[in-house]
Amino acid sequence: MSIKAVLFDKDGTLIDFGATFAPATGKVLDTLAGGEKVAVEKLAKVVGFNTRDQTFEPDSVLIAGSLQNIADCLLPHLKEQETGSFLEHLNRLYVQFSLESIAPFDCLIPTLNTLAEMGLPLGVATNDSESAARAHLEHLGLIGPFCYIAGYDSGYGEKPAPGMVTGFVNHLELQPHEIAMVGDSTHDLIAGQKAGACAIAVLSGGARREALAPHADHILDDIGGLPVLIDQINKV
Repeated sequence: MSIKAVLFDKDGTLIDFGATFAPATGKVLDTLAGGEKVAVEKLAKVVGFNTRDQTFEPDSVLIAGSLQNIADCLLPHLKEQETGSFLEHLNRLYVQFSLESIAPFDCLIPTLNTLAEMGLPLGVATNDSESAARAHLEHLGLIGPFCYIAGYDSGYGEKPAPGMVTGFVNHLELQPHEIAMVGDSTHDLIAGQKAGACAIAVLSGGARREALAPHADHILDDIGGLPVLIDQINKV
């Protein structure tokens, strides 16, 4: 096996999910509820968000679900909202507020630089919207290193379906086993496995090792260990 390109999940892998999206979610829910405390708590409950300590429940739709999944949970509890327009509104709110609190991992830029020096094309596959992914990367000054950016709405489907990974494979005209899919959730790893890619788990998103291990070919603390791991894989 030889790894010739790397596809990353975004939230929990490239940026700190909790530090970025906990404050953003609080502001999104407050905006949707018009600042009414009871309404905020009702919306928080349906998406698995604890407003008191700004944390996410382990099974929260916000952790691995797509923006569409989140909208589907919220919409029944909001009055006079149309599905399409609400989805666009929700996306705008999340982009606006997440940019205020976006927190890249310390190892992000050094790792991307090293992988680029190794000649590895890079991509992003996220269950966030493509526009949000591009906004986050542009805000961080990191849009350049990525030759492929796919969201749940890019036409490839959502993870854990393999469409985004297969799209990256086809984009680069490589074989699936020449791609490393790197992510912090079982959705990421299952998508990689279904596509035939090398599935690399990172523990930076909060998922436990024992939950990720059955779906991972390799497990790292964070993406900082990727260059060494890929070098080791390619030398075998």
